[in-house]
Amino acid sequence: MDLHYKREALVGSIVLAGVAVFVVATMWLGGKSFGRKDLVPVHFTDVGNVKSSTPVKVSGVQVGKVDRIAFEGVGSVRVDLALTEHVPLSQDAKATIVAIGVLGDVEVVLDPGTDSVPLSPGQVLEGTTAAGMGGLVDELGGQARAVMIGAQALLNQQTADDLHETLKAMQRLMSVYADTRTGPTAEMTRLMVSLQGVSARLDSTLASPALASTMENMDSATAGLTRLTEQLTTTTARMDTLVQNMNAGKGTMGQLATNPALYDQLTATMKSMQALLDSVQAKPGKLTVQVKMF
Repeated sequence: MDLHYKREALVGSIVLAGVAVFVVATMWLGGKSFGRKDLVPVHFTDVGNVKSSTPVKVSGVQVGKVDRIAFEGVGSVRVDLALTEHVPLSQDAKATIVAIGVLGDVEVVLDPGTDSVPLSPGQVLEGTTAAGMGGLVDELGGQARAVMIGAQALLNQQTADDLHETLKAMQRLMSVYADTRTGPTAEMTRLMVSLQGVSARLDSTLASPALASTMENMDSATAGLTRLTEQLTTTTARMDTLVQNMNAGKGTMGQLATNPALYDQLTATMKSMQALLDSVQAKPGKLTVQVKMF
């Protein structure tokens, strides 16, 4: 009897322990905390995707979780924040629901405030909801509607008429350009024909024998000019040598240019010859010629 009782007691203890573990695990998975916690009530008009165990953060650090959500009426929801960390809250403290992903995840961001008066125990904070992905979607939707309205205005009858007139003007312009008799295409054709004629005449001129002969004559003239230039260069060099010799007193011309005595003698001789010629012209009979025969 005692053994049977002990077995039943052991089985009951194991069952109770399993139930306790299950309850604890369920509460832990649901975000329940068994430690010390401060409950802060917050009033929201709409909580969106907030649920129990939604994290509560201050300055990006998790300090607690959402403990309970209570519906109090249309546009009125009470959310109790369970803070596991001691956060001193002021009278101007605020709580904001912020979207943290594209899948609808949210968190509650708690701003402790800066007022010197602390928050009273049980005092309800006013919460707000930040514009998340839903707000962005609404904004993009509004912009899309504005674009659609603009597109509809663009496609109204007046715009359609203006577009039609523009297309007609472009068609007339293309017709003018496509006219092969009087349009720019015809002018371009005549220009190409003229260029072909000029090119043909240039080819004929380049192939003409007269041009070849002229080029040969020019080559000959160029060669003659080259030889003349060489001769002038040689003559100039000789003249330079002659002038240098004269300046140095070399040769008859050099002596005449540099020797005053020779110049004086030559001058006296010329004067004597001039006097003799004058005497002969004046008295030709006085000139006697003696011929001696040996």
